[in-house]
Amino acid sequence: MPALKGSLTYARFFVQEALPDDFRQRFMKSIRHRAMRPLQADDEESQRSGWCAVGEPFELELDYDRVFYDGFVNLGFRTDHWAIPAQLLRAKLREAEAAYLQKKGRERLSRSEKTELKELITRKLRKSFVPVTRAVDLSWSLSENVVRFFSQSPRTTLAMTELFKKSFGSELVPEAPYTLALRLGAVAAEDKLWDELEPTVIPVQER
Repeated sequence: MPALKGSLTYARFFVQEALPDDFRQRFMKSIRHRAMRPLQADDEESQRSGWCAVGEPFELELDYDRVFYDGFVNLGFRTDHWAIPAQLLRAKLREAEAAYLQKKGRERLSRSEKTELKELITRKLRKSFVPVTRAVDLSWSLSENVVRFFSQSPRTTLAMTELFKKSFGSELVPEAPYTLALRLGAVAAEDKLWDELEPTVIPVQER
């Protein structure tokens, strides 16, 4: 989901904490530390996320000019995951189990042996595939303290907010009527009205 071209559908978040005085140096160090590390066949993880250049999922060398632009922090949130066809995995696992039992002269495998064989076969199969890569662009307006994330996926959004907190030490608050009202300066009396609101049930007439 690109910020620089294509669809402009995005979710908005508010950054609660104020920027530290040395935020540029501090942010760059943290961003580089959490830049995406592509998945390898022998990794234990089946999925991994990290930062990449905005609009460039495979550009992982992040420098100041790529990240900071005209009062914005621009990044890509990249996720790699393995997608090995389940049918292929089951077939290869059956072959491996049969060969193992024949070698050991046994009829059944223990649970731990099944787990170890599955991990071994999975890693072997990964060497014949490449991870599925997906990147979503993020743009943080430093003057507004607003983050625009170009995805509506709850799972992707949750993973991004977790990485954002680790990287920048700030919680992201999703935009909603209530949070927006507070940011626009809702006074205490108006805030009380929000608390007193109750849902209205509209009856549906049967035809």
